Amino acid sequence: ILEDVLSKQALIKSFEEKNAFLDDEIKVLSKKLEDTQNRHTILSKDLLSTKSKIKNLTGIKIKVISLLKNKLGKNMQIDPKNGAIRLASNILFDEGEFELRETSQDALKDAIYDYFYTILENEEINKHIDKIIIEGHTNSKGTFLYNLELSQKRAYSVMDFLLSLDFQKKESLKNLIVASGRSFLDPIYDKNGIEDKDESRRIEIKFSLKNEEAIKEIANILE
Repeated sequence: ILEDVLSKQALIKSFEEKNAFLDDEIKVLSKKLEDTQNRHTILSKDLLSTKSKIKNLTGIKIKVISLLKNKLGKNMQIDPKNGAIRLASNILFDEGEFELRETSQDALKDAIYDYFYTILENEEINKHIDKIIIEGHTNSKGTFLYNLELSQKRAYSVMDFLLSLDFQKKESLKNLIVASGRSFLDPIYDKNGIEDKDESRRIEIKFSLKNEEAIKEIANILE
């Protein structure tokens, strides 16, 4: 009987020790679970904050386009997708040439000056602007390299002319403006899907936001 009692006492003690060990394990797991839940809460808040920031940044482009349309919409057509303005090359240049026609310079000065100034004078917007881009485009007549050189020279001619003018905010513009040639990579098509060779010959003025591509990628991931 004594051996039986001692055996049962030893068994009870063993159970108590195992329960104490399990209690300690449960406490550790509970603490880990609590820490995980806290981290999850913090990450959820950070995610919501990031989404809000991305939304605000993507809203900047809409603001800029809306501002340009309100200020310039009566005098020129603003692309509702990217805020670009389009100037026909057959007005600015003779065919195959890259020097600006003298007759087009006053109209160019008025149109582009208003576009630049609308962006640069607004402090809420201009801090988000990365570049103001002058793009030269050609139609598909001729080789790619010939048109690439021609489109680059035309874009540069427009930029050179604008920077030769004396106007307020010129120094701010110098830090932002770039000239780029696109050859015939971005043609314009008519309603039948055929390249409109006259419309494709153009100069486009557009803006880009700081980290715009990264913002788009992040926004897509967060969705």
